[in-house]
Amino acid sequence: MPYSFKCKDAGMNCGFEVKGATSEEEVLSIAKVHAEKAHGLREVPKEVVDAVKRVIKKD
Repeated sequence: MPYSFKCKDAGMNCGFEVKGATSEEEVLSIAKVHAEKAHGLREVPKEVVDAVKRVIKKD
């Protein structure tokens, strides 16, 4: 079952989306790279990781 994530669902003013990931871990990995490049987060705080986990969807 694929997983998806929308940055805006985690409270960011951002149109970034992950679609078709094979696991929650893959979504988190992609989202961490995005957070660094697009939002300037060199390290992603636990609160942000938790927010992302809460809004990951199983499609």
